[in-house]
Amino acid sequence: MTSEGGNHKRPRIETGNGDSIARIRPRTWERILVASGVGFRVYRGLLAKRSEVFCDLFSVPQPRDSQLVFGCPVVHLSDTDVALRELLDVLMCGKRYILKNDVELDRLSYRIRLAHKYGIEDLLEESIRELKKLYPTTLSEWADLRRHYSPRAITAVNLARLTKTHTVWPSALYVCCQLDDHYLVDGTTHPDGTVERLDRDDLLRCITAKVDYTHLFTDAIHDLFLHLDSPSHKCYSKATCRLLFRCIRGEARSRSFAGMAGVLEPWDKLLDKYDRKKTSDIALASLCELCTTTLRAHTKSRITDTWADLPHDFGGDYDDWNEGGATSESDD
Repeated sequence: MTSEGGNHKRPRIETGNGDSIARIRPRTWERILVASGVGFRVYRGLLAKRSEVFCDLFSVPQPRDSQLVFGCPVVHLSDTDVALRELLDVLMCGKRYILKNDVELDRLSYRIRLAHKYGIEDLLEESIRELKKLYPTTLSEWADLRRHYSPRAITAVNLARLTKTHTVWPSALYVCCQLDDHYLVDGTTHPDGTVERLDRDDLLRCITAKVDYTHLFTDAIHDLFLHLDSPSHKCYSKATCRLLFRCIRGEARSRSFAGMAGVLEPWDKLLDKYDRKKTSDIALASLCELCTTTLRAHTKSRITDTWADLPHDFGGDYDDWNEGGATSESDD
């Protein structure tokens, strides 16, 4: 990579993945965009058509002593070359965002930031729809996600702030509450070297919520098993189920005391161990059917109530936040 610094060397010219950008005939190259010392020869007409910002940028008359590379005027941009390459791959080569291959938001974040910066509205709307799939408004969609707690949730929070996509904030901030403290303080780094950090207000929200969620989970364990242990509970095998309740409560507590604030995490994996219809380990004792059904119903109810309160926990109140149906596309 050659920098446009004091040595006055020409920037390196990128042709895109697999030289796909270079397939346009040479006479159509009319501008060279330079980002982080890397030059991209592009067709001015295509970018100007998609972006009013680029259109205005290209229409500015070039001074007589302006830098030329291969006879083309050079436009320096403040973006990273990695981010700009992603944008050009989308606009010129039709590259698609594939959710299953990009769960950590890197490419999507480049698209959203540059589409927002350069006013490419159709790409921005498409990219925001992909962001919403990762951080939906309904519990049913959230439960269907194959997710891991990535520090890219910090990126999602910041993208939501940038684009005013308020329905992404609650679940993205919830994921931030599950991160190690050093991510909350130091942020996370993208492949292009840019660092994402929460702003001060969002950091304070996460610190407060992380403590509150840990307490809420502990209280839920106490309240849940206190109710099920009452004499009025019509249990088929009370002595056995009471013993198993203590085992389940102990395992659930260990998750909470380990610093996990995962109040939305399903109990299915834990409860399946003690459900005779689910477990394959015949050596383990099982809860009676009534206790199993009651326990599952109570844990599901708690998670549903917590999801409903999620926007309020982070300082919002949205009419389109719900448990059933499809995610609303309105962010006005």
